[in-house]
Parts: sequence; C-alpha cells; structure tokens
Amino acid sequence: MLFSFSRIDHVQLTGPKGCEEKARRFYNGVLGLKEISKPPSVKSSGGCWFVIGTQEIHIGIEDPFMPPVKAHPAFVIQNIEELRNHLKALEIEIQEDRPIEGRTRFFVRDPFGNRLEFLEYE
Repeated sequence: MLFSFSRIDHVQLTGPKGCEEKARRFYNGVLGLKEISKPPSVKSSGGCWFVIGTQEIHIGIEDPFMPPVKAHPAFVIQNIEELRNHLKALEIEIQEDRPIEGRTRFFVRDPFGNRLEFLEYE
C-alpha cells in the first residue's frame, strides 16, 4: 500500500439544534475537557469542539437528531473509580456491560443520548 494511517484526529458526536450549552456543561463542566474554537469556515454550522490529549471530540448539530444505540467512543482513564464516583455524585447513570479481561470499564450517556465508554487498563 502506498498510504498508512497515523492516528485518529477526532470523533464526531451529534446533538440536537441548540445543544451547545448542554454540551459545554457536560463535556467541559462534568468531564473537564477543554473547549477549543471551531475554525471560522465551519463555525456557522453550530456545535462545539473539545480536546482530549491530542484528539478532538466534535459535537455537531443533526436535525432531526436521533442518538445512536450502540456506536460510541471509548476514553482511556486514569483512576476510573474516581470518575465513577464523580459521575454518581452528579446523578449520572452508570451503565455496566460485559467485563473484558484486563480492563475496567463502564458506559454513560451524554445529555443527548450519545453512548460514551470509559475504561482503564489493569
């Protein structure tokens, strides 16, 4: 092959029209991700962007909006039990799934119903 992949640049999630403030409260306020400015060429389409490490999470607008049932990004976490306690204290529902050997994991839904996985390798 004459091409190769180097990394994932971003993950696109979607929310309903007007979701930006709820996205900021969840992704920045609850999860602590830093918001970054959208480039001027795409700013008018709405939504907001966040950075995690060297990758980005883009919250785009979808109208009509319907959250995916199973599709999700997975975030590697340090001190996952601290995150679990933090989310429970904010009354965010934790969803358990089948265990996978060598990792601790759980899921939550963002304010729009997007499924998010958090995992820590043992």
